[in-house]
Amino acid sequence: MLCLPGARRRVVGCVMTAGAPPGRVVRLRAMDDDLELRTFRVGEIRAELRELRIRDDLEGMLEGTPYLHRRFRILQLEKRLAKSQGLYVHDLDRIRADAAARVDTWLPRARVEARLSAPWLPDGVVEDGHTELSVVWFQQPGADPFGRLAEILRPLDWTALARFEADFD
Repeated sequence: MLCLPGARRRVVGCVMTAGAPPGRVVRLRAMDDDLELRTFRVGEIRAELRELRIRDDLEGMLEGTPYLHRRFRILQLEKRLAKSQGLYVHDLDRIRADAAARVDTWLPRARVEARLSAPWLPDGVVEDGHTELSVVWFQQPGADPFGRLAEILRPLDWTALARFEADFD
């Protein structure tokens, strides 16, 4: 199980919501009101990590080639990008270029997806709510996803990428 240290004193609550590693899914919940979730800087915005999923990207694949694997992932990710705002795929242009060049090495096996939220609201929004951003990237199994997420997020523009989510009371 993967658990996050809290921003202040204790460990943030962790709940395993999927099968055994590497297909682990962790949902994060603060254990009390004075404990914050893990926060990251996205440009000038401070965002809280709400969910982190690490999946074996080759799970269920019976056969194939690195080229076909990349093409399939590109098609899946482009379909998701077209359907929804608030999704950023790190290094998608590099993955496309590698597929076009028919690079004969596999993508890193771990596909990681993080969901973050922030209280920042777009101009003109009067409803109660927050903004969310999901980030997808590939990395080697066992590598630190939190350090990598911080590197990926630092130069991004939250205001251009995040989507507004209304609060329903």
